[in-house]
Amino acid sequence: MALLSAIAIANLVIILADSDSRMIYSSWMLIINSSIAAGLSLIALVKDRSNIKRDRTAIHLTVGLVFWFIANIIWGYYEIVLDIVSPVPSLADLFLLSAYGFLIYRLLVTYKKLGEITNKKIIYIVSIGTGFFLIYILNLMLSITEISNFRGLMLFLVTIAYPILNSILTVLALTILLNIKNEKHHFIPWICELIGLLAIVIGDSWFAIIVLTAFVEQIWISAILLSAHYLLIAGGLVWYLRHYSNWELRISDNSITKNVRKIFSTKVVFLFIIPTAFVVIIILYLPINFATLANQVGVPWIYPAYHEPLQSNSIYQEYIVGAIVPQSGSLSSIGKPVLASLEKAENDVNGYFESHNISSRVKLLVSDSKTSPEESLAAIKKLYSSGARVVVGPATSTAVSAVLDFANENNITLLSYASTSPKLSIAGDNLFRLVPDDKSQGKVIAKKMMEDGIKVVVPFWRSDIYGNELANATKHYFEKLGGRVEEGVSYKPHTGKFATSLHRINFIMWNQELKKMNTMVSDAITKYGKESVGVYVISYDEITPILIQAQLFDNLGKVRWYGSDSVAENHHLTKNIDSADFAIQTGFINPLFSVENDNQTAHEIENDSGGDGVGAHDSSMTYAATAYDSFWIASKSLEKNFTMEINNKEMNRNDFNDILAETAESYDGTTGKIDLNLAGDRISENYDFWYVVKDNSTGGFKWETASKTLEPHH
Repeated sequence: MALLSAIAIANLVIILADSDSRMIYSSWMLIINSSIAAGLSLIALVKDRSNIKRDRTAIHLTVGLVFWFIANIIWGYYEIVLDIVSPVPSLADLFLLSAYGFLIYRLLVTYKKLGEITNKKIIYIVSIGTGFFLIYILNLMLSITEISNFRGLMLFLVTIAYPILNSILTVLALTILLNIKNEKHHFIPWICELIGLLAIVIGDSWFAIIVLTAFVEQIWISAILLSAHYLLIAGGLVWYLRHYSNWELRISDNSITKNVRKIFSTKVVFLFIIPTAFVVIIILYLPINFATLANQVGVPWIYPAYHEPLQSNSIYQEYIVGAIVPQSGSLSSIGKPVLASLEKAENDVNGYFESHNISSRVKLLVSDSKTSPEESLAAIKKLYSSGARVVVGPATSTAVSAVLDFANENNITLLSYASTSPKLSIAGDNLFRLVPDDKSQGKVIAKKMMEDGIKVVVPFWRSDIYGNELANATKHYFEKLGGRVEEGVSYKPHTGKFATSLHRINFIMWNQELKKMNTMVSDAITKYGKESVGVYVISYDEITPILIQAQLFDNLGKVRWYGSDSVAENHHLTKNIDSADFAIQTGFINPLFSVENDNQTAHEIENDSGGDGVGAHDSSMTYAATAYDSFWIASKSLEKNFTMEINNKEMNRNDFNDILAETAESYDGTTGKIDLNLAGDRISENYDFWYVVKDNSTGGFKWETASKTLEPHH
């Protein structure tokens, strides 16, 4: 029961975490649990030191567990601290694979001591089943892995090594288990180890399920199995120390112990403590906003409908401005600077109202979109239930599309600071956008490609409302200029942290699409020559693993690469040597709507969203600046609307939208003059082009704007 409880508690930390935090918690739990197993093994080794000469298998177990513990620390350092791709093979692989050698040798030594096996049929069945499983895994890996170069071959060999070694361990452990089933003090530790090894076999082979189903966000299940594996081994060691040790590990039966047992009796634990803990966990982690739920099921008296601005006190009129920000997920790179700029805007607006003796104040309420349409809809419902009728955001066109109907139905005005899909350019709706739609971007990047001598483009884009519409716009203008756009490859965009992570399984996920791209680019090079061929990629933060994995395909590195506004100034790309090198090699250039930066506020926003210590920006200041201006426009519109409502009680949402449009066009903000079209989108074709360069002062990489036509560095 203690063992099962420990496994449940450890894994609940992972299960109940949000998708972006699961990988971090998984790394920590693997480090903690492997340290427990290694520590207990060391204790058992010290306890049995007198028997080491006679039986050295305890040393092999201890060394193996210690090596696994060290490997988990190294993996955590790569993934949590550095956030960079580990080499293949890495130092972690060296310790992990070495550990298998010690553990397998230990089982072989134990097996030889057992003598004749009494039931060989089970062993044969397990061995045959394991063999078929390994053949399947091997075939699957061969079909999806690029092995024509050294890095791809090493990735294949390292990935396939783990299920092979785990299967060997399982067969040996099962063989031993069948022969010692009558020796209780040995049987319990061995069965714990056997189940633990089965867990690690499934955990290390979970990538097969991920690849087959594309459920990339379920990689955390592998971490749960690996975490349980260490605790199962630890449980077996505890049993061994408790029942077969000369040490007295049992708690003495004194009066204190009696009182504790009386208070925490079995009935109390099962009928009160465990249910209470379960309820508390549900309350803390249940991802449902109870206010929204109450309104949805028709309980208005719990959270009454909002009609008038909230009164914070008797002096000030308080307005609520909501904000939907991608603080996590596949566009989280812009979340931190956008949030910082919104907080600055809240402070600046309230300071302005105070200095001008305006008896109004603005309160910012932020909700995380997690770069997910479903989470964005949940976010706007949460903000609505809190009284927000003007929302800055969401950032992505997919998210805007998911919330727009709810906004229109509930009289919520949206001011998006980054959404650009032409499909959302609709006159008369409740959406305003402080960036131009992608017809402008498509026209600009098509012209740039043509100026660079590109005659044929092979597109590679995320298949959502943003990617599809931008790809279509660019295709239209490039063909209008006389160019040719090939069929290209679209990919299904995934949400959550894993979609942009540098986990090895994530690299494997891109192989199929990149293989197709490589073939298409090769055909285009044959027909038109490499100087006339370009790759056009539309992506979010997953651009980093894409560029890293693209290096495995020779033809992809021979041509120019062009990108989009969602990639420009992405700090993940410049943080990783492999992706930055490939960007330089291919002259990877990305357009981004240009904002004025010759005013003090723009410099302050840039500093807030700025350096990461190596001379590179955390992300573009464009979206931070447009979010800042959006908050100002929303706040001034709310204040003007309230003033007008005093004299005219019949004003409706269309009247407020007219006020907001007038405020935007009369507002001279951080991003310069704002002109809106009939759909409420900014009118501009002012774009900068951003590319990656080596920062000689720091040895790292950084983004710069292009002042002339770039040449790729092959």
